[in-house]
Amino acid sequence: MATSTSNRIDTKRRKLLKAFAAMPAMAGVSMMGAPVPTVNAQALSNCGPRSLVCIFLAGGADSFNMFIPGGSRYDDYRTVRSNLAVNEQSLLEATDTRLGPIAFNSMIDSVANLYRDNRLAVIANCGPLIRPTTQQDYLAERSLPQSLFAHDAQQRLWQNGGGSVASSAGIGWGGRIADYAARCNMGSEVSPAFSISGTNLWQSSINTDYITLRALVPVRNMDGYNNISDWIPTDRLSRISRALVAGNNDAISRSSFRMEQEVGGAYERALTATTNLRSALANNPVSDFRFNTNNKLAGQLHYVAQLIAAREELGMQQQVFFVQMGGWDTHSEQLGRLPALLSEFNDAIGGFQQAIDRMRKSESVTSFTGSDFGRTLTSNGDGTDHGWGGHAFVFGGAVEGGRVVGTLPDYSPTNNADDTGDQSGQFAGRIIPTISVSQYGATIARWMGIPESDIPGVFPDLANFSVSDLGFMRT
Repeated sequence: MATSTSNRIDTKRRKLLKAFAAMPAMAGVSMMGAPVPTVNAQALSNCGPRSLVCIFLAGGADSFNMFIPGGSRYDDYRTVRSNLAVNEQSLLEATDTRLGPIAFNSMIDSVANLYRDNRLAVIANCGPLIRPTTQQDYLAERSLPQSLFAHDAQQRLWQNGGGSVASSAGIGWGGRIADYAARCNMGSEVSPAFSISGTNLWQSSINTDYITLRALVPVRNMDGYNNISDWIPTDRLSRISRALVAGNNDAISRSSFRMEQEVGGAYERALTATTNLRSALANNPVSDFRFNTNNKLAGQLHYVAQLIAAREELGMQQQVFFVQMGGWDTHSEQLGRLPALLSEFNDAIGGFQQAIDRMRKSESVTSFTGSDFGRTLTSNGDGTDHGWGGHAFVFGGAVEGGRVVGTLPDYSPTNNADDTGDQSGQFAGRIIPTISVSQYGATIARWMGIPESDIPGVFPDLANFSVSDLGFMRT
């Protein structure tokens, strides 16, 4: 059977669009999600300059050896941690007006210095919770988050701010914040959300793209479309460019197939983002942020610093970033592995905050940590096992720092009501959180300008807690 001219054209167009779908990654930019919503920014309560940086410590960071109780609590800490306890000579002393003496591991002196400068707060004993939970609730399995102590599930719960893996329908609370940030950036053609660590649930949204970039990999031109290429022969460029433009425009404006329209639109957004980002990053190198290229977290945060430096050039008011550092699952060899992890974390945090300070943007940049879960207070002989509650850090010029938010857990191995316990009544070393991720996230989301009336939609379980704002952010 003869093939009609129109069918041949459709076949060529579809082949061209199939190629389009793969091309954004070739340019160093991947667009995840849907088009940025066009909503009137005046509907928001706060569209001032804001950049939010999520630093996720994947694997379950042993924050109990990062932030350590002082005074008489230290003796209980040293007893329960046994061979893993940080000795007193390796502590950087500090104080909290409510709790008295506290300390930081000397391997994270950048964190300790930010605390002493009143620009970092410790969020004590935080983790996924559906409602306030007691040891009796845990043993009776009442209203517990799904799949406790499992890496994948707990990462998802932390990033969606809910009590079950499916509770957010694949949407993260960072993605919901990005939806509002996009409405503040009506003059920008680039999404407000950037991941320097691949795909993640925290930034997922049905409304707003997030752009994935790779640390130390520059944004390149999308070869062919804009008549610029390092490898396509010159005599072929204009023909390729005309074909790409025609095929893409045809898909967007004339195709009756929704998939073709979506692919064409995604390609067009990726081209715009690539062009704008390439220029803005070249103009804002942040060359005074020097770091060891083997420090992957520092490389990611350097990219974040460049994008913050380029915030105005990109026509943005608000930005939402995700970076990640792995390796924190210290079941074994913790005494050898944890110091290296802490050193890398410390250098990255210190260099990043110094770069932000030099930009004089500290008041408009807030960074915070999260992790799958805390680890057990008890040692397994060579490391720690999966726990539940743990400590987090939030820092920046808008943070009411120099304080511990919440209450420290009981570190005693006997009669410990903060411990999950087990069915035989024995000490388990797994601490039940007293601050939920929902409370933590909601406090940050308010600073980013999400209206109070919309907070319950972002954090559905927040209504179960008597305190919905932990008060560590200045608005």
